[in-house]
Amino acid sequence: MNDVKVSINTGEIRKLQSLLIWLASLIVIGLGVYLTLINFYNIEWLTRSGCIVVLLGIWSGMSGIIEERVLTSRFDVQRRIALSRAKLKLRKINAPEEYIEKEIESIELEYEQKMEKLRDNVRLQLGMVEVSLLMTGTFLWGFGDLFFKVIL
Repeated sequence: MNDVKVSINTGEIRKLQSLLIWLASLIVIGLGVYLTLINFYNIEWLTRSGCIVVLLGIWSGMSGIIEERVLTSRFDVQRRIALSRAKLKLRKINAPEEYIEKEIESIELEYEQKMEKLRDNVRLQLGMVEVSLLMTGTFLWGFGDLFFKVIL
């Protein structure tokens, strides 16, 4: 009787977003290296690019939180629709109250398990991108000037 179908997939969207954020970060870092090499305004720019990478990491984290909220609300709507359909179907066939309760509990349990899996997936992807950006940006921000003093 339980025919729960969930069609929320975040894998491809999240991977594209991660790649775009990292691409933007690499462009910012490259621009910081270039501006430092040409001595633009007589300022060291690599450390400033590290600051921008940190900001991209924070932005990535905030967008991940918003994405999780949106997916949770979509998932909740699907759960409510599934519950309504199941209740309607069971009432049409005059199912006993105990059977209706069991069916509703099984739908709720299945949705809870799928929701936890979805949240874990989003949080894992979010954490990997966010932490890697924050670590890279902080390192450049703190030690970017040494790169040019030691290497060049």
